[in-house]
Amino acid sequence: MIAFYLSLAALGAAGAALIRELAAAQARQRAALRRVHVNTADRSTRRG
Repeated sequence: MIAFYLSLAALGAAGAALIRELAAAQARQRAALRRVHVNTADRSTRRG
């Protein structure tokens, strides 16, 4: 019975780590998109 609860706890920890990793990947993608947008805005103002 203890092994069952330990395995459930391990699955929960693995699931939480996976969710954290996915959230971090999304944050990196959003940050990359923001940087590109800011750079294009800076370039257009320099040309003008």
